[in-house]
Amino acid sequence: MKTLAGVLALAVLALSRPAAAQDGNKWKPYQFKGSERYEYKMTTLDGDEKKECVYVLEVKKKGAEDWELATTVRNGVKTAQLGAEHILGGGFGAMSPVLYLMNPLYGAFIEQVELKDGEKMSLFGAGVIKVGAKETVGGRSGFNCKLTTKQDDKDQLTWEWTVDPDLALPIKSVSYEGGKEKTRVELVSYKKD
Repeated sequence: MKTLAGVLALAVLALSRPAAAQDGNKWKPYQFKGSERYEYKMTTLDGDEKKECVYVLEVKKKGAEDWELATTVRNGVKTAQLGAEHILGGGFGAMSPVLYLMNPLYGAFIEQVELKDGEKMSLFGAGVIKVGAKETVGGRSGFNCKLTTKQDDKDQLTWEWTVDPDLALPIKSVSYEGGKEKTRVELVSYKKD
């Protein structure tokens, strides 16, 4: 719990100052460059239960300052599952599917990390972000990054994501709880008009 409080405090401090300038070796999330379509496969694991769905985000530039956002969540369900859980939340609870893709609390730190294999960034004792080798997901290539945090005086992998610096969203995001994979979101396709 102390780790979460520390990360939240750091996020507030980082968000309260001007964002770092975009630089060729850094990634700035949510910087859409026109009309784009992201399609992701989302998987959550809860014990032996595995839930999968498809999440689609379409961003369309309508004018100099005007945008249109459309989201779609597709689930395959059995007749018995056609109820409030799936109709109202898609089986992923009340959280927006995009929160499984990228936790906004970490956004301020992510954009400060230099995207170079072997690069590390300390989060003031609350955790460490390490940049690894490039990998390809959904036809796009990006840098794999891992966040480890202190839990019970041990370094534990908390979140892993892969970013293509040319895209506004990660191409892969995996969250961990107690050292075990909890959610996985992977880009299936990307299209820019």
